[in-house]
Amino acid sequence: MELGQDLRGRRVPELNYPAGSLLVVAGVPGAGKTTLLRRLFPRPGVCLLDSEQAREELRPYLGRLPYRYWRPVVHAAHYVRLSRALRGGESIVVHESGTRAWARKLITGLAGRAGRRTHLLLLDVEPEEALAGQEARRRKIRASSFATHCRRWRRLLRAVSDPGDPIHRDVATVTIIDRSVAAGLIAIRFDGLHLVDAAAEVHRPALQEVAA
Repeated sequence: MELGQDLRGRRVPELNYPAGSLLVVAGVPGAGKTTLLRRLFPRPGVCLLDSEQAREELRPYLGRLPYRYWRPVVHAAHYVRLSRALRGGESIVVHESGTRAWARKLITGLAGRAGRRTHLLLLDVEPEEALAGQEARRRKIRASSFATHCRRWRRLLRAVSDPGDPIHRDVATVTIIDRSVAAGLIAIRFDGLHLVDAAAEVHRPALQEVAA
């Protein structure tokens, strides 16, 4: 299996990962992660985890407070849910920005202790596209916070493009897609390790050659 693959600009009907894997679908706020995951899931045998689930569960109890005060509680509840899911038998998909190194370390660490491998699926979009996505869902974040996400996202892309970066010790595969690829996906499966349909196979550039 290759270290990773950059599928931006490709026609990819589906992605397929080993059964029991943990897949982290990452991208800056507004990239289109929620749209993609709502379209392809729920799916039998797959547990989809999003911190928004924990936020909605806690809202009746803490919603009167500004979110910044109870955000840590949401994150803690989200990772407790992940820890419990890892003890089950389902494959797991985690909705995550991917821009927080501590969160990536926590996720991969929990997965490793449960005997599972983590795969990264990076949804890469231009900042302007992500801002439009935030406006469309009416959840625009502060400009300073978004700038931080974008800066850390570029750092993440540089890391995955370097075969010697420690991130590759923590994850099994890294795959980069863009919005057009995301829109063309008809399934994310967990019954193999063939990431690109054979009919779509063409020259596949290595990550280190194409990542920004």
